[in-house]
Amino acid sequence: MKNPIVITLLFLSCTLLVKAQDVKKTQAQPDSIIKLIPFGEGRHTDYLFTIGGKLQTAEDVKIRLLAYAPSAMEFQKAKTQVTWGVVASGGAVASSIVAIIQFIHHGKDDLDNMPTAGLVNGKPGFIYPPQHHSSLTGAYILTGAAVALLVTSFVHFVKAGKYGNKAVKVYNLQYQ
Repeated sequence: MKNPIVITLLFLSCTLLVKAQDVKKTQAQPDSIIKLIPFGEGRHTDYLFTIGGKLQTAEDVKIRLLAYAPSAMEFQKAKTQVTWGVVASGGAVASSIVAIIQFIHHGKDDLDNMPTAGLVNGKPGFIYPPQHHSSLTGAYILTGAAVALLVTSFVHFVKAGKYGNKAVKVYNLQYQ
């Protein structure tokens, strides 16, 4: 008869020990929630960050986002998207410059191939210079590449904004 009571008490004490090991979730701390406050109008709109009603710099918010692992992952994704957006923008600028150079170079060739007025076999007519067959294909291809890279950079910057907003939302979820 003593055996079942001892076993029952042993199990009860084990459950108390397990319950003691349980990590309690922190209570919601609304003073730690990051809030974005837009200011300005039109093209001059920007955001202020507040934590607990106190104005914070972007660096302080960045440190808090990176300190919490789930929001740090989203923040890193945002940084990666910004990096690729800058790379794509640089590629768009470079290919645009080369395309403009190609258009200018081949445009001069076309002007050099213009006929001039003169005497041909003793009669007035046009004198046609030897034709330089220049092609604008390279310029057109580079223009297409510039447009594609520009669109790609916009896509990367939009994704970066979405990941940044998601990082703040994930951070705030821990306090709700």
